[in-house]
Amino acid sequence: MKVLIFGLGLNGGGFEAATYFLKRKYEVRITDLKSKSSFGKVISKLESLGASFILGEHREEDFLWADIVVKNTVILPSNKYLLLAKEIITDFSFLFDNYRLINTKLIIITGTKGKTTTTSFITHTLKHIGYKVKMCGNMGISAFRIARYLDDYDKQLNYLVCEFSSWQLRDLKLYMNLEMPFIEVAAITNIMEDHQNTYENMNHYISDKLFLFNHKINYALCPKTLMAQIKKTSVLKRRKIIDINSGKYEKIGTQLELIPAFNVLKTQKINEKTIYETIKTYKGVPHRIQWIGTIHHVSFVNDSAATISEAVQFSFFHFTYFGVNLICGGTDKNLKANGMIEALKESNSLTLLDGSFTQNKLIPLLKELGLSYNGPFTSMRKATRCAFKIAKEKYEDTKVEQIVLLSPGASSFDLFINEFDRGTKFRESFRAIRGKIDI
Repeated sequence: MKVLIFGLGLNGGGFEAATYFLKRKYEVRITDLKSKSSFGKVISKLESLGASFILGEHREEDFLWADIVVKNTVILPSNKYLLLAKEIITDFSFLFDNYRLINTKLIIITGTKGKTTTTSFITHTLKHIGYKVKMCGNMGISAFRIARYLDDYDKQLNYLVCEFSSWQLRDLKLYMNLEMPFIEVAAITNIMEDHQNTYENMNHYISDKLFLFNHKINYALCPKTLMAQIKKTSVLKRRKIIDINSGKYEKIGTQLELIPAFNVLKTQKINEKTIYETIKTYKGVPHRIQWIGTIHHVSFVNDSAATISEAVQFSFFHFTYFGVNLICGGTDKNLKANGMIEALKESNSLTLLDGSFTQNKLIPLLKELGLSYNGPFTSMRKATRCAFKIAKEKYEDTKVEQIVLLSPGASSFDLFINEFDRGTKFRESFRAIRGKIDI
């Protein structure tokens, strides 16, 4: 069998797909427009397993050669090379055909923001209770990794918790050749304007999200604004469609982002006391309102995954009792900056990372609002040092604990490989500052 990996990618999905098929002695070829230097040691690892590479270009002959084309999510379905493919699969269309999932309860989470945290905390809680559970999806864990686990160890899971982006749902709609599996819980955390650089309009974006609710599901959780629409598209009874933000959880404190996960877990008859207990051992998700450390009454929080302006606002108001020094800006996704206006106004200081969003949307808005800013910087280290210097001075003046919050409200590609690289550079900048200061 000949397999073509269409897009190796930088987040591990192409690597997992190639590894899966190579270890099963398939003939694997990988095509990507990026150069060999973009992938570091990944190329040599896959070559040692027997993969061949076509880099810097795509060729028609490779698609005609392949029996199966594994499509990277970021590649548009309209790509001309896909028309040449005999069969197209994605990681999830492949995984969901695995017979070992037949007795596994699927919990699928989508939404604009909060889906990774929701997926992560659900998985953490189910593991704490003692269930056999795995998570995968848009957070960077390929479904091929789960397929390899199921096949290699002949395992079965009690639960599989999946995080889906709109692009992954779009691809599943197109390439799931067999009927979708039964879904125990389908949840959508929220809908905000996003990905308008790749979607024709918001209706198409919402349509891809709501595809999840067209199938046989036991429970649907969603914001109130979507309940009527989901009732129409699903066959669920009204009592099985639940407001994902409902309930008062007194002991949750400032961790309001966990409320959707609480409500999903309660559908599985897990009591609140047990869920509260698991919070004590939950460390959160990297790059999503992630506490990095503190230097002289200044705490550093990595929220690099905030790639839309509304996400900045959401993160900012977790820290209303502190002085917030915001690092923001980056690459344009064809979105407005207005969703972060209150955060911009209420920040102690604003430090900007350079990029098309910063230059074309953010700086004009700041000038319109009469707000001062530092930068824009082309280096995360310089931006972080600037924000820390101001935060330290603010603490000395006011004795109010300070936060340096990286919450960009934009994409990352002008300066960084992706948002995870951006968050990693922020963490490295914190360590560099800490190393030079006698704490």
